[in-house]
Amino acid sequence: MVRAVSASLGILLVAGVFATPALAGGPSEVGYRQGALGVSAISAADYRTAEAQLNRMDGVAAGDPLRLINLGNVYAGTGRMFDAEKAYVAALNAESVDVLTADGAETNTHAVARKALGRVRAVVAAR
Repeated sequence: MVRAVSASLGILLVAGVFATPALAGGPSEVGYRQGALGVSAISAADYRTAEAQLNRMDGVAAGDPLRLINLGNVYAGTGRMFDAEKAYVAALNAESVDVLTADGAETNTHAVARKALGRVRAVVAAR
């Protein structure tokens, strides 16, 4: 799970297509270039680095649902809830991909985006 604001939202960090957490170093990208999804940086709550990695789009399409979810996690982690909401909606509009989350749960990107979107909307509504 992502720390800081994201932890309080319970947002899931998407590690990659059928990714598995690295044995010693925590979650990492599988099927992507290292750092392309900002997984390690998000896990360490280093949102500045994660955002730079995600915006670099190193071998990742702009509309990749994993990228969009993790970008939403960065936005939520830095308090940019409306940007997070847009990223999660974009992930819902992309083709769904089966994934394992950083906590090892098998799911798909639409389920992760729906859950994250609901939590972000609840935070925004409570303001």
